[in-house]
Amino acid sequence: MADDIAIQAVERSLAAIAADNDRLRAVTCFDAGRARARAARQDGDGRGVLYGLTFVAKDLIDVADLPTSGGSRLFDDVPAAVDADCVRRLSAAGAVVIGKSNMHELAVGGAVNPWFGQVVNPLSAEHGTGGTSSGSAAAVASGMCDFALGTDSGGSNRSPAAATGLFGFKPTNGILPLDGVRRVAPTLDTVGLLARDASVLRQAFAALSGQPPRESCRLEDTIVGRPIGLHGPVDAPVQRACDEALSAVRSAGGRIVDVSFAGAGGLVQAGKHILRHEFAREYGEKIAERGNMVGADVRAFTEACREISAARYEDALALIAVQRSIWRDAMEGVDAILVPTAPGLAPRIADEFTRIGDSWRPYGAAGAEFRMWANTVGIPAVAIPVPMHGGLPASVQLAARHGADGFLIDLSAALGRQIAKQRAAPTKKRGMI
Repeated sequence: MADDIAIQAVERSLAAIAADNDRLRAVTCFDAGRARARAARQDGDGRGVLYGLTFVAKDLIDVADLPTSGGSRLFDDVPAAVDADCVRRLSAAGAVVIGKSNMHELAVGGAVNPWFGQVVNPLSAEHGTGGTSSGSAAAVASGMCDFALGTDSGGSNRSPAAATGLFGFKPTNGILPLDGVRRVAPTLDTVGLLARDASVLRQAFAALSGQPPRESCRLEDTIVGRPIGLHGPVDAPVQRACDEALSAVRSAGGRIVDVSFAGAGGLVQAGKHILRHEFAREYGEKIAERGNMVGADVRAFTEACREISAARYEDALALIAVQRSIWRDAMEGVDAILVPTAPGLAPRIADEFTRIGDSWRPYGAAGAEFRMWANTVGIPAVAIPVPMHGGLPASVQLAARHGADGFLIDLSAALGRQIAKQRAAPTKKRGMI
């Protein structure tokens, strides 16, 4: 029937969860009856831009009548009274929230959540997803929903997006509402989106921000910066993906220029100091009182937070204030910068290590220098999937000036289309014109 589109979408999501969630451990909490009731209301009232789409919310984000656990046992399982502002805005645009997604405990724990288990990559049972928005990524990649809400305080949306072949969006700090979201590090926290399709990402961002989609963005005449010295080495497939993306920009009529950010090497360490100090301020006392309600990884992280004195925290804030000015000036000469999203492909599920050349390194820790700078300087960034023939996907990342979120998503979609177009073009044989 034409008027039960939302109900049909919810039933598809529920069927996918029933089929795959025991294996993937992507969704931790949902109420089928309430999801169907939300869908019925949309079919009766809604024809918004997201009508007919479903989503899950990372379990730091309130969904009415479901508990917000943060992937932990630290909090009492009291259902949220109302939806978080971001959930409410997406619902007002016609989407239906299905439930809550798994995550690294309190967004600082390890890949193996001690209460809900480790999320499995839908693309390969031998690989994990990275994190900390692990369940959100797996739910989207497996077809349990059309898009997902995650959070990104140091790369937590873009990391699993890279591992699962998705578009992963981290907005300009402060541009999207955080009411009803458990905080991790308020200076760095953002709510972001994951989707298989950039057009869905753009419509969801429009619903969240009130910024309407632009006309189709073109790479022609776009200036893309290639940062010098911003990150370390990457594995060969990741380098090929970056080279292919830069080639796609050039073939579409765009221009590549080198760009540098003086002193950017200190941003990752500053970001870690801020995250640890603010996390301890948010949760340290509660964890001290109820240490048996968090896993060993979170206890160890909380202990490490004690090393960050108030003076070191203030120094970190001062450094990023200077860096934000430097980045603002450097970004004036380009429309966006392009870097890898992660140094390697999806991590092994056994230990969450990724291959970088001849060595194996922790996927999350090794990736910090590829993502944390966007959180510390506060600019938007989008992870863009680059499929690799016969293997796991690679991912490149575009970042733009503060507040250019809608443009950046449109540009990311254009780059994805150009990469696909470039691959589809017949290769000229040697000697032929």
